[in-house]
Amino acid sequence: MTNINELKLHPDFPEKVWVVIEQPAREPYRFAYDPVSDTFIRKTIKSLFFERGFSGAYGWIGGMGTPPDPHFDVLLITGQNPQPGDVLEGYICGVFFRADGDHKFVALDVELRYRVHKPDLDSMDEETYTELKRLYPRIGENEGWFGAEAAREYLKKNNPAQA
Repeated sequence: MTNINELKLHPDFPEKVWVVIEQPAREPYRFAYDPVSDTFIRKTIKSLFFERGFSGAYGWIGGMGTPPDPHFDVLLITGQNPQPGDVLEGYICGVFFRADGDHKFVALDVELRYRVHKPDLDSMDEETYTELKRLYPRIGENEGWFGAEAAREYLKKNNPAQA
């Protein structure tokens, strides 16, 4: 297993990122990273992503902070079955900007990259895009889904690990 705390930004950042898996795909309960023991703990709290029908995995962008410290969350569209602590390579293809600043970036697993013309929300198949939109059914003021270009620009200008 890769040492999560020593991850640097992907060499092709911000187009590609390292995705540290916190929440496996199709897992009904949340996992949380414990930095003291450097382990992932299964909680008794239900996973919002599972409850709303997201079939991908959830984690954070490696090299940009580690929970519970400031970091960037990422939804990984994947056909693989990664487990907590696994590190996968992903193409940034979008972001959901939240009013509270807890933005959710979207990455496409490199294994699925060949299925789309370009890694961007507007290139996603309808089923996948519908899955993503179900995660945030109410879009408030200053919130919304944006494509790869907006996500990459935000990542270039903001690094929570350096704040």
